Amino acid sequence: MADRFAIVPGYKRGASTGHVEVVGAFEIKETDKRHLIAAWSTGFLPITLSFDDGECYSLQADYFGGTLSNGRMSPIDCNEQQVASEAIPPSPTGGSGLAFINSAWSYAAWSDKQAGTTIVTAPYTDSFKPLFTAKMATIAIMAMNGPDYPGGNVTLVGRVDGRLTVVTLEVGY
Repeated sequence: MADRFAIVPGYKRGASTGHVEVVGAFEIKETDKRHLIAAWSTGFLPITLSFDDGECYSLQADYFGGTLSNGRMSPIDCNEQQVASEAIPPSPTGGSGLAFINSAWSYAAWSDKQAGTTIVTAPYTDSFKPLFTAKMATIAIMAMNGPDYPGGNVTLVGRVDGRLTVVTLEVGY
């Protein structure tokens, strides 16, 4: 899974070169009658997964020693999304072919459907600044910045080899 995520070559922010590391990945089983339509969180976990049959689940996991484990889903009430809206992030130049997916904690996810990848931009920048790429078709991003360092956790929800997957990354910018 780790080979699907990479810092954009040449990324720099001051003296920092950035890093991205998978800390957890969970495959979510869909059925012929149940498909994911939305996902959201106020941080990087727990995540609410909303399916087209009207059911919602909370995905939770244990975070210990820099790794997520013991992923589990519990049925929950399908309330409205409890996520604050963010300012629109800096956009790529016209004609880039990138489509905005969503933003969280100032990280933004952009779909490159032609390449089958997602570009995640660095937070707190005044211009479009790609931080890392993900070889997955992403439908949602969640994140939470660290309180005392330039980085945090970013969770992407999407498809890896056609399978619904939730991936959480430790990201430095």
